[in-house]
Amino acid sequence: MLIIKKILGNIYNDTLLNKKIEESKVNGNLQKLFLSRSEMEKIHLRKETDGGIEIGLTFEAGTKFHHGDVLDGDKSLILINQMPEKTIKVRLKNDTSSDLPVIVGHVIGNRHRPISLNDDHSISFPIHDDSELDLFQNLFQESSQYLILSIEETIFVPNGRMNVHEH
Repeated sequence: MLIIKKILGNIYNDTLLNKKIEESKVNGNLQKLFLSRSEMEKIHLRKETDGGIEIGLTFEAGTKFHHGDVLDGDKSLILINQMPEKTIKVRLKNDTSSDLPVIVGHVIGNRHRPISLNDDHSISFPIHDDSELDLFQNLFQESSQYLILSIEETIFVPNGRMNVHEH
């Protein structure tokens, strides 16, 4: 088993590292490690890459992995890929009341869900099952004419300034 204790960087923040990843793809020296969002927060993890290499991750407390992080696998580079998950996306219609964002935040917060504030001014949060769409439509029933709720499968990254424990 290969033990890894250091992140080299992230391909989305480091163009040189991104080039090294592209070279590794061409040379056949790239391994991919697929992690769930909960696994991305673990500091000790034993996992297998897509190429069958068993690795042990051992990092300092507080370390969190990010989609696109790169690890040194001795003879290869290992690219971390966060697995997509189901989320509900809540969009406000144009003719909304001014207190509606507070109501939406209150309902989602009472369910202890982390949220992501998206560039299109929508809010996303993870779900476990498609049936939760019905639950949230019922919870938002009084405001339903102002909201559009949809299920998406995406790489969910909660906003960093929020510390929410999920139930």
